Amino acid sequence: MAKPIAPTPVLKGEAAIDFLKELSKNKKASKEETERVNKGADRIQSMLTFTI
Repeated sequence: MAKPIAPTPVLKGEAAIDFLKELSKNKKASKEETERVNKGADRIQSMLTFTI
């Protein structure tokens, strides 16, 4: 039987502020990372036997 999942603690104070600051940062993938992901997606797409 699976263990119950504990509730996620609520962020308060400085931890909440730091979390929101981190979320607001504009993090874009590098060109190399984008190409790598697209190559992998194309490979998976070529393996599909059904049409999308």
